[in-house]
Parts: sequence; C-alpha cells; structure tokens
Amino acid sequence: MSLPSKTVTFRQVELEALECLICSHYGLEYSVIRALGASNGSYRKVEAWAAPLDPDEAEEIAAWRAGGPEPHLASVMNDLACSGVIDSDEYLVHVWW
Repeated sequence: MSLPSKTVTFRQVELEALECLICSHYGLEYSVIRALGASNGSYRKVEAWAAPLDPDEAEEIAAWRAGGPEPHLASVMNDLACSGVIDSDEYLVHVWW
C-alpha cells in the first residue's frame, strides 16, 4: 500500500528573522509564537498575497499600530506583501526557541 502525496514548495523563514522584519517595518514588537500558538520545533504555513487588504485586515493593522492588540499573522504577512516588503507566496515559518 502506498501513501498518496505531492511535492510542494514554500519559502521557509526562521521565527527570529520574521519577528525582526516585522519589528523593523512597523516599529512595534510582534510575537510570532503567540500569533501562531505554536510549539517549539514546529512549522506553520502562512500565505502572503499582495492583493488589497480586506477591510478587517486593514482595521487589525491600524488598531495594532494605534496601540491595540497584535493582529493575526496572516494579516501582517498580507500587509507586508502589499507594501512590497516580502514577495507574495506561501511561507513555512520554523518556530523554535
């Protein structure tokens, strides 16, 4: 018996590098671990598309920049892609501490 599978490609990023990029771009601290609810040694897929942000994502980002809670990582990644900071693609975040 065989296991059906397919080969896929992601842009792999390290947790620390992603947090550093987010902090540098926005001037705010951001916890990818908290955003993903991930455990040490895990990998999480996050998509980033340079399409215009939907109103909820734009509101999350604006509220965060005004001192509110951290937005979902997908919203941050989409905003970074819209700003041309990162490429539109699927990212695999390597979570470790």
